[in-house]
Amino acid sequence: MQKLWTTFIKDVKLSYQGIYFYMEVGMAIIFILVMLFAVPENFDRTQTFYGFVEIESIRGELTETIFDSEGYHIELFESRDALEEALSKNRSAVGAHIFMDGDKPVIDLVLQGHESESMKAFLRSTIEGEFMSQLPDYEDRTTLTALEQAPVRLSDRANMLPIYLVMNVAFMGLFIIAAYVFLDKEEGVIKAFAVAPVKVWHYLVSKIMIMALMGVLISTIVVISLIGFGVNYPLLILVILIYSVFGSTLGLLITSFFDSMTKAMGALFFSIFVLMFGGFSYFIPSFSPIWLRFLPSYPMIFSFRELLMENGDIGYVFQNIGIFTVLTAVLFVYTNHRFKKTLTV
Repeated sequence: MQKLWTTFIKDVKLSYQGIYFYMEVGMAIIFILVMLFAVPENFDRTQTFYGFVEIESIRGELTETIFDSEGYHIELFESRDALEEALSKNRSAVGAHIFMDGDKPVIDLVLQGHESESMKAFLRSTIEGEFMSQLPDYEDRTTLTALEQAPVRLSDRANMLPIYLVMNVAFMGLFIIAAYVFLDKEEGVIKAFAVAPVKVWHYLVSKIMIMALMGVLISTIVVISLIGFGVNYPLLILVILIYSVFGSTLGLLITSFFDSMTKAMGALFFSIFVLMFGGFSYFIPSFSPIWLRFLPSYPMIFSFRELLMENGDIGYVFQNIGIFTVLTAVLFVYTNHRFKKTLTV
């Protein structure tokens, strides 16, 4: 263990002299500043609706019969031209021109052009349905069943943290540890292990410890800056350590197949690109195919989300800790074998 500690201390000193540590710190500072000063705590999801109503009998009651729920803002205009001008200034708004054609009311939706067919159908059915609800014999038989009453949600700002944490802990660790290893290869450090009393696994564990230390320090500072202390930090640090070790071990395994950073760049970027797919499911829950859930980034992202949420699913977090611990151990054994086999590469 003394040899491992000596190797670790040496690597710590060398890492502080390199550019990669300061790159990671710089990215963390930029992320914190952007989140605090450019991203609101929660985005405004109010839907603006512009209307031009030529039917006087319903004009005064429009806001009471249509879009009277929270989340809608309605404005009425005196002409079609004024309606279209307002829409041109607010590209997120939608509008409707309501008039009589003979003895029948007509609803002419005035849209921006980027709305999907499903959105158009939703707007049309919403307006028509609300008008129908005003008929004397109308009876609403719609039932609403919620699978989860008052679900706990993260703020929009905090909701971005799981993606950043996975990128910082796993993706950046994968890339940076590869850069350190190839730098050592160029200087002949790894070849020296063929005759040195220090074992190869000492070298690998030392590099992993460096990345884990950086991941814990930087990620914890970011979480405290954006959320405060209302998080289970001992468990958060444990998760960061496990995922950082996994990402670093994966990076070491990839480097064992190449002799330079240039040659490994394609494999590294491809690995990161594939892992990024887990983020699509996070932001688009409806897109969650089975194959995507087997990507390491998927459980990583959702584990961090559960940790950041109040009363999150801790059982899910511990389940993933166990899975990644076993997976990392298997990867490390094979990586150590690869490095022993390729000491002279």
